[in-house]
Amino acid sequence: NAGAIQRGRIFVDCLRLHAFHGHFAHERKYGQMFEIDLELVVDLVEAAAGDDLKATVDYGKVTAITRQAFCGAPRTLVEAAALDIARALLKAFARIESVKVRVAKVAPPIAEQLKAVGVEIEVARER
Repeated sequence: NAGAIQRGRIFVDCLRLHAFHGHFAHERKYGQMFEIDLELVVDLVEAAAGDDLKATVDYGKVTAITRQAFCGAPRTLVEAAALDIARALLKAFARIESVKVRVAKVAPPIAEQLKAVGVEIEVARER
């Protein structure tokens, strides 16, 4: 079908959240800033054709759920914190087929000069 959406992706870039994840005691005590990027695979055909918010995934709700999942219980590893986000989003939105979560520490406890370190995971809905 020419001109039809084949696959849609909703993205959130650079959501900045303060949380207490990390291995070191000072990370757990003082926390740090993280930058989170999300990419949600969603069927956007109905939303694009009907121009109706109910047919898509609300970005505001995505960021609120991400904040709630990420800023909850501290994790030793950002891998675990990223998985918390992915699971929360899949649970909250039946329309999401898969989610890619990238979590970056923007001021990691590393002596080298760098922009950020972190992880990226992709989690698909179980069929």
